[in-house]
Amino acid sequence: MCLVTAEEKGQQQQDQPAGARDKLHNASRASAPLLSSSSISTSLHSSSPQPPTLYYNVNPSSTTNVPSNNTSFPSLGVILLWSILTFVSKEFSVFLPKFQSQAGAKTFIPAAYHYDAEYTFFDNTILTWGTDYAICIIMIYAAYLCLRATTYASSSSSSSFVRILQDPSQSKSLRIKSACLFLSYAISVFAGGYAHYTFTGGVEQLNTLAFRIWWTICVGSVTAAGGFMGACGSEICKRIHHNNNNNTTTSSSSSNENTRTVFRLVHVHDVLWVIYGGYLTWVCIMGGISYKRPACDIFVAGTSQFVPTMYCILSVLSVKWEEHIKNGERNGTVVVVHHHGVIRRWFRYMFYIGFALNAPLLPSYPCYIQYTSLSLGVVNAILHSNLTLAWGMQALSLRHFCQAFNLVENVEVESSSSSSSSPLCGSAIGKKKDE
Repeated sequence: MCLVTAEEKGQQQQDQPAGARDKLHNASRASAPLLSSSSISTSLHSSSPQPPTLYYNVNPSSTTNVPSNNTSFPSLGVILLWSILTFVSKEFSVFLPKFQSQAGAKTFIPAAYHYDAEYTFFDNTILTWGTDYAICIIMIYAAYLCLRATTYASSSSSSSFVRILQDPSQSKSLRIKSACLFLSYAISVFAGGYAHYTFTGGVEQLNTLAFRIWWTICVGSVTAAGGFMGACGSEICKRIHHNNNNNTTTSSSSSNENTRTVFRLVHVHDVLWVIYGGYLTWVCIMGGISYKRPACDIFVAGTSQFVPTMYCILSVLSVKWEEHIKNGERNGTVVVVHHHGVIRRWFRYMFYIGFALNAPLLPSYPCYIQYTSLSLGVVNAILHSNLTLAWGMQALSLRHFCQAFNLVENVEVESSSSSSSSPLCGSAIGKKKDE
């Protein structure tokens, strides 16, 4: 590839005959991605000099379609193996809380939605239902942010205005799955807060059908969230692993994979995550993860998210990440950029921590109950604070992934001190650096 600046390109086009220029312009338009007019705004033009501008131009040899290779519908054998894994995950989530310690054995006593006055404790203070409602509002906002993550604003130390060519449809799938994840969190804490606020009549009220319905919604939303969580990991895996190989030839795909991945991660189809979340939710409805202390149900449901949590973390750990564009805009060269270079390190760390931060809650809850004199309201407020931090980090990092996936894969980054742009850049999106 010959590296030329925008000024040199403009001079070359002026030196060509009119017919040749028209032919080149039509060829450039044909090589542009098929982006909807609603998702791309026209670039800003000004007669006054502009600072250096960073352009993301589509590589004519690339495509913008999300690949389907290695992501086909799973076979019957794969579904059977996955069903076995799902059952093992359920058994593990029931076994671990009770047998992790003596405190766990005294705290996690099965109930099957039948409560008694000896072992059942259910808090009704504002420290519990108030923090539940607060988390609900935060999670609804997090879902909104993910759905609205349709643009990616790049920053450069040498420019105050950045134009980026991007397509919001590229991130649509991850945005929807992320929003579903945080909406399931919101439904869970809303139903839990309502139950803590409403059912204040003791064990008699807890044994009613109304409480069982509300508490099943609360716990079942957590088990269903495991499916949405795994689907987010699958989307990241598909875009990072399979999308990179889709635009390479057969002879170079293996080399391309080795240079961009630490290890190969198997893509899990969304249907398998539906099976996973659906089965665990059915177990919840049938009372298979119901305990004398209703709060224990949440911890068992959270433990069932071990498989999708690890899959999400591995989907990001499996990639050889690169730093964001360095000095490429300063020397006027053209650099090929992939998602490996635009997803920032800080957000990746936030992703790891956010999905792993709830793990300490399982062993800490029975210790708070059995070995301290703290009230249930205080214990719940402490645990909810940790929950808010973990889910908030998940939301911010997934939003950043959604924004990065808006960029057309296999783009060329070109820098120039001129305000003029190539025919492809004429359809760029203008975004201020500080946005």
